[in-house]
Amino acid sequence: MKVTTDLEWNGDIVKIRGVKVVNKSAFETGLIVEGNAKPLINNVSGRLGASITTQSKSEGSGSGEDTITKPAQDGVVYVGTAVEYGPYVEFGTIHAAAHPFLRPALAQAQGRSLLLLEKNGKRIFKEYIK
Repeated sequence: MKVTTDLEWNGDIVKIRGVKVVNKSAFETGLIVEGNAKPLINNVSGRLGASITTQSKSEGSGSGEDTITKPAQDGVVYVGTAVEYGPYVEFGTIHAAAHPFLRPALAQAQGRSLLLLEKNGKRIFKEYIK
């Protein structure tokens, strides 16, 4: 007995959607890090807290002179500040102790990326999942 099935190649569509899943999930992870970082700054209402932004190749959470640059490639997300004294607050100086806000925010967001990939993958590939 010979069994035949008709298969349709959707590789190109899957690749495009896969890039969308990765980009969306990475950007959402960046927004979580951004949201976690702002309360860790002593003066949240100040310039440093307001300047923390998330940028991907196609999306960004901020605008203006304090916005960080966008990465040039897909799947890469930057979270940070363009304020000149941001690194001194994060890492400290010989005259002032460090008050990290980005590194702890990233640690708090750890593990959320896989959940976001799963959620976005299920949504974008819903017709392929049974």
